[in-house]
Amino acid sequence: MPSLRRRLLRALVFPTLIALVGGVFAYRAASDVVSSAYDANLLNLANGVAHRIRLDADQLVMDMAAGGEALLRTDSVDTIFFRVRGDDGALIAGDVDLPSADALAIGATPEFYDVRYRDRAIRGVRLHRSVAGRGFYVTVAETLDKRRAALQQLLLGFGFALVAVGLAAAAIVRFAIPSGLAPLARLSAQLAQRGGDDLSAVDLASVPEELRALVRALNSLLARLADAREQQGSFLQNAAHQLRTPLANLQMQVELLGTCPEPGQLAHVRQATARVTRLANQLLALARAEAGERLRVDARPVDLAPLIDDMLDDWLAVADRKQIDLGVHRSTASVAGDGTLLRELVANLMDNALKYAPVGGRVNLHCAPHADAVFLTVEDDGPGIAPAERERVFRRFYRTPGSAGSGVGLGLAIVGEIVAAHRGSVVLETPSAGHGLRVRVRLPGIAGATEPLAG
Repeated sequence: MPSLRRRLLRALVFPTLIALVGGVFAYRAASDVVSSAYDANLLNLANGVAHRIRLDADQLVMDMAAGGEALLRTDSVDTIFFRVRGDDGALIAGDVDLPSADALAIGATPEFYDVRYRDRAIRGVRLHRSVAGRGFYVTVAETLDKRRAALQQLLLGFGFALVAVGLAAAAIVRFAIPSGLAPLARLSAQLAQRGGDDLSAVDLASVPEELRALVRALNSLLARLADAREQQGSFLQNAAHQLRTPLANLQMQVELLGTCPEPGQLAHVRQATARVTRLANQLLALARAEAGERLRVDARPVDLAPLIDDMLDDWLAVADRKQIDLGVHRSTASVAGDGTLLRELVANLMDNALKYAPVGGRVNLHCAPHADAVFLTVEDDGPGIAPAERERVFRRFYRTPGSAGSGVGLGLAIVGEIVAAHRGSVVLETPSAGHGLRVRVRLPGIAGATEPLAG
């Protein structure tokens, strides 16, 4: 993309060309007006001469008082010529050798013409009139000095105007454009002098009104970057804190194994390893879900039914140990997204439900498309979440007061991030039984078969 300076220069070219072309046309129009004005004066002279012709003793004569012809020829600048001749060619008055236009038809309109006479350029008009049925031609001409002087003055005036336009354009290029771009240059220099960790907002009072929309957008971007940096730092601190304890426990368990570990010790090591692995996977899933914009670019059609089927055996094993009544109802339900994250979404919902459902309780999963969306519902009859806490549980590392289990408060935070990355919504509700928790997730679906939703 060309620079603003070059774009402004290009923007000036067209108006300048228009001004130049307009000046040429204006000059030509003005010269036509001047020529028409002098032609009208010349025609008035010819009509004045025609009015002086009368019939005397069956002869056409010019009735003009003494000195009248000298007065007719008087002009402070140009020389005036005239001639009156009958239809038979006989000279009535004036300059016998004055050139004229071709013969006019009787009753024709006056005819203007240009010719050279006595080594000078002249412009004349010839008209035909009649007196008492006797026709005659009147020709009046003048030299072009007044016309040329008027056109030279016009040309000089338009020349000055064009020069003024050129000087104005040059002044704009030399002074106005750099002055107009100076705030951008100062803003660029101000930003270039900043350190990499300076994400503070640019002062709106220091920029012109025209740049404030741009600076507001820049400040908004800087605020988002600062927030993202703060979240990243907080995430790393929390991740390090959460990993420190299970890793220390795992290290202690390994050190206690000795050369001949007992089965119970190996079980503890496996449990500690599983907890560390699970926490690491959750942290990775959370970090990936936060890259929502990238996910939208790389989205692929994903059917949730196979994802649910792949994890069903693991859920059944947990349900058997706790004697939980597990119900799974799923239909083919396709969404555009990331298969790994969607698997993590379902896994977190079901892990939480199976974890908090009491021994002998129940857990139900329902997944089906409806209209233009896919609805995923997981319900359990555990202790549930109080309405006042339902906004907070989507914060990372947040656990409700009195929570049982060994979680670190990432499950629903991951769910919220994954749902947001897929442009969906998630709602926590109390089931119709009056206790437990129902999680409803809505994701934009892919066009296909739809089914009515149950429950």
